[in-house]
Amino acid sequence: MTARRIPRLALCEYVAPDNSSNAVLRARQNLMRCVLRVFPEMLKQLSAEVFSAYIELAKSDFNIEKFLWNSMLSPFENLPQESSLRAKLSKWASKFHAEQDWFLDEMLRTLRGWHVAPDWRTELRCNPIGGVTTTLACGEPFKFDCEGWEMQLRTWAEYSLSVRKRFEKHLAEYEGESRKLAESCGLVRAPHKYSPDNLKWFVLFQFAGLSPKRIADRPDNTLKPANEDTILKGVKAAARLIGWESLRPTPARTGHRNRKIK
Repeated sequence: MTARRIPRLALCEYVAPDNSSNAVLRARQNLMRCVLRVFPEMLKQLSAEVFSAYIELAKSDFNIEKFLWNSMLSPFENLPQESSLRAKLSKWASKFHAEQDWFLDEMLRTLRGWHVAPDWRTELRCNPIGGVTTTLACGEPFKFDCEGWEMQLRTWAEYSLSVRKRFEKHLAEYEGESRKLAESCGLVRAPHKYSPDNLKWFVLFQFAGLSPKRIADRPDNTLKPANEDTILKGVKAAARLIGWESLRPTPARTGHRNRKIK
């Protein structure tokens, strides 16, 4: 059986150390695709219960477009306090344990996409999460010089071998210097690998409200068999990957505050 090829989260080697990195944004894109596959009811209810309120606000004097694409402003936080959209989106997010600032902002952008492209709403397509990555570190131009081939003194084999050895040594030194520069700017190694199963478990646990036991007992040939502990560890790993600050309480902990991700 051929192993599944999992797309990399980042094509680069270094990313910003916070949730603005392109690796986190890519992971969040994958999360929303997972929601559509695993728990589309969540998006169906967004369409049925919240979309009309977006249309109402979009047709009012309030300029919602002003906030949707401004990276310095939260679209949700800048909604009018008394607006129906704010109330309905908050209620929807509370129902699915999805009260995260960035998630609410992306759902507003998704509603806007459904408004301007009706086929997106039919397909329950989410806003393509992303942003402009600022380059914080760039190595010096790489230069390599070598003396020419003295044809009357050396064979081509000797000369080319000598050049390759010196080139590799020079290139390795350049790599080391560039990596030190990246790390001195606060960049971290990009997390290339992740588990799609972890994202599915996260959707089922956090949004669909299933316990680790119910997820483990759920018949699904697209998921690898796993016990409750493995599933809960996978849920926490997915939460860290997408920058989800706290998970909903498990049934055994009902009444306690949401747990921070460690």
